[in-house]
Amino acid sequence: MSFISELKSNFTNKHMNKIKQLEMSVNNENGAIKSNHLSPEMVSVNKKTPLRALPTMLSIGKNIEYTFKSLKNNPTLPKTTASDDFIQKFENHAKSMGIISIGYTKVPPELIFKDKAILYGNAIVLTKEINKNSVDNDLSRKTLTDLKLYDKFGKITNELANYLRENGFSAQASHPAIGSVTYPSLAQYAGLGWKGKSNLLITPELGPRQKISAIFTSIENLSVKENNEHSWIADYCNTCGKCIKKCPKDAIVEIEPHNGSNGTMLTPEVCKGCNESCTICMRECPFNKREYEYLRNRFEKITIK
Repeated sequence: MSFISELKSNFTNKHMNKIKQLEMSVNNENGAIKSNHLSPEMVSVNKKTPLRALPTMLSIGKNIEYTFKSLKNNPTLPKTTASDDFIQKFENHAKSMGIISIGYTKVPPELIFKDKAILYGNAIVLTKEINKNSVDNDLSRKTLTDLKLYDKFGKITNELANYLRENGFSAQASHPAIGSVTYPSLAQYAGLGWKGKSNLLITPELGPRQKISAIFTSIENLSVKENNEHSWIADYCNTCGKCIKKCPKDAIVEIEPHNGSNGTMLTPEVCKGCNESCTICMRECPFNKREYEYLRNRFEKITIK
């Protein structure tokens, strides 16, 4: 093993072990909400990163640790009801920081990764844009750009969790780079979009081009949507399948739909995007190339015929 490889490996192992210890502290909390028998396994990947990315990786690691360490700042007797005025102020504040869309949902235990836990069953789900030029082109330093986006988004998520605490609510930030839940499914439950065949969230604002994070909170009266207006995307994806056909590693495998799945399974160990910041499935997705409303109107005309 080269010196650089050894340095990165030692860095990764050190921080991952620390994060695992902090995660276990959440699991041991009274009232923690844990996974169930339907919950997915979290798969770790060894993302190929250049040495120049180490400072950004260090920042990401520290901010992931902060999501756990900051729990001690939660109020002793947190508020559980938020006024419409406060929610509006929170959303305005979030969007001023670069958040694109915000949704709310109760967290189904089957979305929590096996052996993970969260402290509150009420989720605020956040998205942040992945630059279209970066998706559509194989640029140099693409991995570093991707890591910097994770870093910035993670800091924003922590700041928004602190904003809730400052206003009397408890909050547990969930970093976009690693979390206790499967983010695309959580965002779908929150009504922000629909999970495509690629297992990426597809939204009206950005198609498949977003990172996702969440904040679990003591607020019980979040505005949870009963129906998801984006469910038509599932039928559209069944007629498309470009992400499957174009994947250079055959990482997206079609399976028999079950438990509300979209009929595909992503293999992160094989996925070039998970390991090398490949964006082919995003790039080739029609929702990246055309407007959401255009595709919906066109699809409706075809299906009506």
